[in-house]
Amino acid sequence: MSVIYDLRRWIAGSACSMAVGFGVWFAIQHTGQASSAEIGILPASAERVNLQGTSDHPMFGGTPNHNMVNPIDTDIPSKFEVGDAIWKSALGSRAYGGPTIANGRIFVGTNNENPRNNRDIDPTNKQPVDKGILMCFEEATGKFLWQSVHDKLPSGQVHDWPREGLCSTPTVVKDRVYYTTNRCTVVCADVDGCTKGAEGAEKQKYKTPTDSKIVWEFDMMKELNVFPHNMSDGSPLIIDDMLFLVTANGVDEGHINIPSPEAPSFIALNKNSGKLVWKSNLPGKHIMHGQWSNPVYGEIGGVKQVIFPGGDGWLYSFKPDTGDLLWKFDANPKDSKYDLGGKGTRSDFIGTPVIHQGKVFIGTGQDPEHFEGIGHYWCIDPTKGGKGVVDLSPELVTDGSVFPPKTKPNPNSAVVWHYGGAEKRANAKRDYVFGRTMSTACIIDDVLYISELAGYLHCLDAKTGKKFWQFDVKSAIWGSAYYVDGKVFIGNEDGDLFVFKHSKQPKDMDEVEIASQIADEKAAGKKLIEVRKAVEKEYLLAKIEIGEPIRSTPVVANGVLYVMTEKNLFAFGKKK
Repeated sequence: MSVIYDLRRWIAGSACSMAVGFGVWFAIQHTGQASSAEIGILPASAERVNLQGTSDHPMFGGTPNHNMVNPIDTDIPSKFEVGDAIWKSALGSRAYGGPTIANGRIFVGTNNENPRNNRDIDPTNKQPVDKGILMCFEEATGKFLWQSVHDKLPSGQVHDWPREGLCSTPTVVKDRVYYTTNRCTVVCADVDGCTKGAEGAEKQKYKTPTDSKIVWEFDMMKELNVFPHNMSDGSPLIIDDMLFLVTANGVDEGHINIPSPEAPSFIALNKNSGKLVWKSNLPGKHIMHGQWSNPVYGEIGGVKQVIFPGGDGWLYSFKPDTGDLLWKFDANPKDSKYDLGGKGTRSDFIGTPVIHQGKVFIGTGQDPEHFEGIGHYWCIDPTKGGKGVVDLSPELVTDGSVFPPKTKPNPNSAVVWHYGGAEKRANAKRDYVFGRTMSTACIIDDVLYISELAGYLHCLDAKTGKKFWQFDVKSAIWGSAYYVDGKVFIGNEDGDLFVFKHSKQPKDMDEVEIASQIADEKAAGKKLIEVRKAVEKEYLLAKIEIGEPIRSTPVVANGVLYVMTEKNLFAFGKKK
């Protein structure tokens, strides 16, 4: 399997859980304020409430702080079978970007392996033509409404990997849907497509009643000289009139040269016109591979900021209106090194940052084909550094002429806690604590759930980083854990959906810590198994065999659980 093939899949995985219903959900705690008229964010002290009687899921992560938590919906089933679905809608053969649920519609990115229009079938061989597709369905029934069709880039897999389709998680604001195409363009489209007529779409290539109606489109390759590595997948973050996006600028096919180091990796557009407002080419020539994470917005210490996870493994925080740099944070030890093929110890980001109670939570990861390796999960408080301090990393380099560089502790470090790094305890089964992650955090009741690509779900204390327990789902995890109704849902590559019981006060069941207290290796091994069984008995509610790879995050909107596999979108809930 090619590195790119899997990487593209991450896209939906990392971005896999989606959405905030602009004007629908009212953001929780500590995210700060955006335009309440647009996205309904109340002051930090307010709880997330629902004034419109719905719990839409219109953007990646549900709210601008990207915490994978739904505190509204109840009576969500924990035990069911595939046949219990209210409805099932066929997608293409690969789907990662979605679902986004808003205003009675569902938006999903996929490919064209299940053509909805005969026009998109090759007449010579009767096979589907490779394209990127955004599908729109009716929320209540799963009925197909319309699709946005995007041709592949002529440059091929270096920019637009074959058969991967459209990997962006869409964002919905009122009557507009925003997403990134496989062609490295940012699109603003009408949520009704051409279903009510093609007026305004006269210049479009595709404009039948089941096609999209594009309001504006911004070409990042043409306008900014961006060189997307293998796939563009960014999920737009919209605050007031600003749209923030990671461009996917990266290396070429040789995986060493960066063709466009001066091209921006992070941009801000006007959401109404698509005009560029500001741009940043950080991290420039220091990009390691590609850039497929998403930005997060919040107000921390009274300062509104948008945080960009860079392709060099640094977090960068900017003033939303001007693009001025506020601070930066190196999420890797200074003695770490990036090596081709994933053998190194330095990583960038696939998962998305979360802002919760004035803290930033983020884990490091790589292209999923690089698979397992050492990872780091961080909780940082940007206010710890003091006013005007830019570098909030744990260490500062004093001599970079040697490797590893000479360093000293940073007195302005923003670190609250760190989870990961080398595993030094006895009787552990691997030499690191936490592996590379493609996932975004789920934080509720000061309990944090985070998964790693290798298939482990970790339950931590969000305030201290202390580990409560872990669970092995026996297959790769591309998506994220998602909380709703006292339960935590997560899917894996084997097509299994796991449902865990959430506890406000989890038990101390760290299998490695417990086994490390036993000197005899054989006895310690038995204890490990014993603890694992105890964790399963205490927290696992159900394992549901969906039967198709789940590379996205299960989400809930308006009382319905949506599980998106590579080929289908399932809706589970009470039949009306």
